[in-house]
Amino acid sequence: MEVIKILNSSIVLARRGEDDKEIIVMGKGIGYRSKPGDVVGEDEIEKIYVLENETISSDLTALMKETPKEYLILADEIISHAKHTLSRHLSDHLYVALTDHLYMAMKRFKENMTIQNRMLWEVKKFYPQEFSIGLHGLSLIQKQLGLSLPEEEAANIAFHLVNAQQNDDNMNQVMMMTNTVKDVLNIIKIHYQVELDTHSINYSRFLTHLQFFIQRLFEHKTLNTQDHELFEQIANKYPQEEACVLLIKDYIEARFEHTISNEEMMYLIIHINRVMSRN
Repeated sequence: MEVIKILNSSIVLARRGEDDKEIIVMGKGIGYRSKPGDVVGEDEIEKIYVLENETISSDLTALMKETPKEYLILADEIISHAKHTLSRHLSDHLYVALTDHLYMAMKRFKENMTIQNRMLWEVKKFYPQEFSIGLHGLSLIQKQLGLSLPEEEAANIAFHLVNAQQNDDNMNQVMMMTNTVKDVLNIIKIHYQVELDTHSINYSRFLTHLQFFIQRLFEHKTLNTQDHELFEQIANKYPQEEACVLLIKDYIEARFEHTISNEEMMYLIIHINRVMSRN
């Protein structure tokens, strides 16, 4: 592979011979010893990043000109752990977004500037796997950089992981989905005047259903069969749950101008009944 550009003392941009693809190559002192046009030896390479497209490669190249390599290494370790834990595709842009976030978070922390994450509770509850990976990230930072970042940063890392699963870079949509889940749960709590058992298996199942329901809502892919008879049977059998779901329906229509189908209402009734009967 041939060096295209020196990014810093330990990272260069290179072109791979077999497919002519641009790659990021990391190695101790590789930037000091190389110049554009040189061929990188295999024994000099510690890590290679092959990215999805040239835009991401260009973004990471620009970022690494002004960011110490330690933050890319940290981001890489967190992402590797996330891929193993979640077993889901994560956008390569996560290398750019998370490296940049970790570097800026560290600079803010050293300047005693803490930005409060008002979604901390919701992230813990709605994205427990991603939050757990965020905590793992904080332990890596503590171990490698000797800094103890607040729990809010675990939630910020979790947000980047959630966003990387969305196949786009729209963090606002992730936050909107999280707020919508929170609002729906509040409607249920107020309707029944109870606190939900957030540790129960039925709550976890309902939360998963709710998250996918809202995702279908945002993508205009809600379920909609013509089996109205079954809906009527379920609604008649669970009138209190139907009344609760009608409140959720009103909220969805007022906020998103989107009507919930009978089929979606039916599944909400069933899940709410299950959560409330075993709460």
